[in-house]
Amino acid sequence: MEEQAKTRLHPLIAGAAVAVILAAGVAVAAITGYLPGSNAEMAPPAKPATPQASHPTQQRQHVAAAKPAESRQHVAAVCPDCGTIVEVKELDVLGKGTGIGAVAGGVGGAVLGHEIGDGSRAGTAVGAVVGAVAGHQIERKAREHKKYEISVRMSDGSTKAFTDETGNPLAWKSGDKVRVGADGVIRPI
Repeated sequence: MEEQAKTRLHPLIAGAAVAVILAAGVAVAAITGYLPGSNAEMAPPAKPATPQASHPTQQRQHVAAAKPAESRQHVAAVCPDCGTIVEVKELDVLGKGTGIGAVAGGVGGAVLGHEIGDGSRAGTAVGAVVGAVAGHQIERKAREHKKYEISVRMSDGSTKAFTDETGNPLAWKSGDKVRVGADGVIRPI
């Protein structure tokens, strides 16, 4: 009879294993964007195509292209929204933890600490704390994204700084001539 009792899985260990599996499944769903309300990055919606003839700014560009090159340089010098890119920095930003990684790591660490510590409460507690910290850091690293800091020297001599956290690689490089819109969007000249 004693042999059967020793071969059974303890209910706490079985519960912890189920909790780790569920937490991992929820974390994967949140990171991939399948969990409703998650902040996973989705593809931007496609913009509808507009005919060129009805777009007034393109008509103005066509007229400006017909003028000699000297007048275009003069317009660029007077343009208060125009500038030159001075520097583009690419930075890695750790993501925000949702607590799922900490909970999963804490449960897994408690189970592991319980087994290593021969069933002692101290081993279980230390394993839970270490596992929670490790799980939180792993979740933040999994949600890491790129951030770009862009410095633009404007035509009046001032310098403006912009940040882009969309995660999309930028094609800007130092020396590119740009126009900064009122909404902060940088466009080529």
